[in-house]
Amino acid sequence: MRIQSIGIFANPNNEGALAAVSSVYGVARSRGIKCFIDRSFANMEEFSGYETIQEQVPGLMIAIGGDGTILHAAGYAAEHDISILGINFGRIGFLSEIDVEGISDALDAIESEQYRTDKCMMLSCSVNGCAAKDCLNEAVLYRKKFSGVVSITVNVNGIDAGTVSCDGLIVATPTGSTGYSISAGGPVIAPNTDVVIINPICPHTLAFRPIIAPGDSVIELSIKQEGFLGMDGVSTERIVPGDMVRICRSRRSVRFIRLGDRNLYSLIRNKLS
Repeated sequence: MRIQSIGIFANPNNEGALAAVSSVYGVARSRGIKCFIDRSFANMEEFSGYETIQEQVPGLMIAIGGDGTILHAAGYAAEHDISILGINFGRIGFLSEIDVEGISDALDAIESEQYRTDKCMMLSCSVNGCAAKDCLNEAVLYRKKFSGVVSITVNVNGIDAGTVSCDGLIVATPTGSTGYSISAGGPVIAPNTDVVIINPICPHTLAFRPIIAPGDSVIELSIKQEGFLGMDGVSTERIVPGDMVRICRSRRSVRFIRLGDRNLYSLIRNKLS
């Protein structure tokens, strides 16, 4: 596979990541690969005159940073149906594949087709039937104020699954099972498993525990207090009593490039130990 062009995405507020962007750009350009950067870099002197991914859609997306940065880039990659390679520049980096020093070897592997792709499901989230937004990791419904609990009614495929008093509720994909959900006591799900997790945050009852539902489930949530619906920490919607939040599988997905064997269990051991 000949790489014609790449898009480079990173957090412009991370000084170390900026140096990594320059490094990746230099390696790619030395190979004759056309490079585009995110427009958040366009006003910086060192990137003046660079073409942006908002002007041209690249053939491959490279995201440099932690999982939060990669989640931002994943939305663009899914929208334009291109694969994404994550370069870890954060603390844990479940979504990343290599360190910045490995970019040359990674490009070699991609061009010689010594790689595979993981196709990861996304969630589609809408409020009262309005325009849906997609997320890769999780959707989180939580109360407007940090103090006190929120009462959330859960409906799965038209069946009442109960009402739970809690600090919030997470609906996560297998990819998102190692994100917020795992911190809230949720299970780790193998990436290619076709399920979603419904996980209450600090429930005030032992009767409502995390639920693993089929991946094609339609989940409807309602809240008795004002709150917010957060999606991947990227976007937020205000929720009021009477609103209906609908979460289901998105028609879009994200393709992550994987190099070599990627073992879930050793990954968890190495990342979380």
